[in-house]
Amino acid sequence: MKHVELRVEQDAGVGQGYFIEEIPPGINALVLLKNEGKALLQLVITRYNAPTLTFDVAPHTDFAVELANIQTVGIFVPVDDNHRGKGKLIIIPNFLNINLV
Repeated sequence: MKHVELRVEQDAGVGQGYFIEEIPPGINALVLLKNEGKALLQLVITRYNAPTLTFDVAPHTDFAVELANIQTVGIFVPVDDNHRGKGKLIIIPNFLNINLV
């Protein structure tokens, strides 16, 4: 995988998975979420043998995190928000520390 760049658009109360790595221990990558809408976006990342992480990304802001052993990346728009979630999700693998199977 070179990198992944996906458009995000979903209703309030909806969660959507955008990346799955089925082979443990997952990938090491930089995950960038650009919130281009008026709704709060929650970035949810599950990792192999590690706690699931949830990051709140405020409207019209960018957030990035670099993590190891990523298995899934998803986005949730909280139900208490009346706006559609919109943005861009970019996943860039860290080839220096890539997990080799």
